[in-house]
Amino acid sequence: MTDYHHLRIERDAGGLTRVTFARPPANALNSQVIDDVQRCAEELIADSPRVVVLASAAPMFMAGADLTMVNAGWDELRATIGRFQRAVNTWEQVPCPTIASINGHALGAGCEIALACDFRIMARGKARIGLPEVRRGLIAAGGGTQRTVRLLGRTHALNLALRGLMFDADRAEQIGLITEAVDADDLEPVTQALADELLGLPTLTMAAIKRCINEGGDLDLAAGLAIEQREMSALGATEDTREGVRAFVEKREPQFVGR
Repeated sequence: MTDYHHLRIERDAGGLTRVTFARPPANALNSQVIDDVQRCAEELIADSPRVVVLASAAPMFMAGADLTMVNAGWDELRATIGRFQRAVNTWEQVPCPTIASINGHALGAGCEIALACDFRIMARGKARIGLPEVRRGLIAAGGGTQRTVRLLGRTHALNLALRGLMFDADRAEQIGLITEAVDADDLEPVTQALADELLGLPTLTMAAIKRCINEGGDLDLAAGLAIEQREMSALGATEDTREGVRAFVEKREPQFVGR
């Protein structure tokens, strides 16, 4: 297991891995956090669990970039942005489902990392999610402008980024920025319930679905359909896909084994 500066990694025997930001008080993104996210994503790709939960040990998910790092590193700005973009892109490529469990503010870089997760469950209350960079003369250059326009459309993406808006959980759910808003006391049980649901589904199929959506979402329809054909054809040779169909025919619950 890799040693990390500001992440804690816990794997259980059932296939759930919990990745926890631990850079108090606000998990502000610095060079070490970027490296941690990159290396952790690479580890999860090389040895994928069945489900990943990304959470925080601090009272907030991530308050954004450490602006002391930015202020001290103008000459390295392009390289720093490139490193952060690569880390977020690599996280998005983790083959199993990923869940961001957002307990507090997810702003700027925190929002961008959450957007690279497949599910975002956010606590109601004081927590806000958004892209406030414009208020400091910055842009959300870790994928924020690009993932929001793809996820939300131009109207919401421009409203969010140009005004530096920060939404509460209910408003974020309303526009599709998060998957679900929950009461603070329900954040952990709802996250665990979703993880348990995903743990019961076939891992190879979920990985194929992620590739279809992530690779095909920005292509034309014909190219996207070709990816679907490729992935479904490959799944047809797997034990779990055949078991799923066989179980339906035999009127029983499937027993997936991850092959």
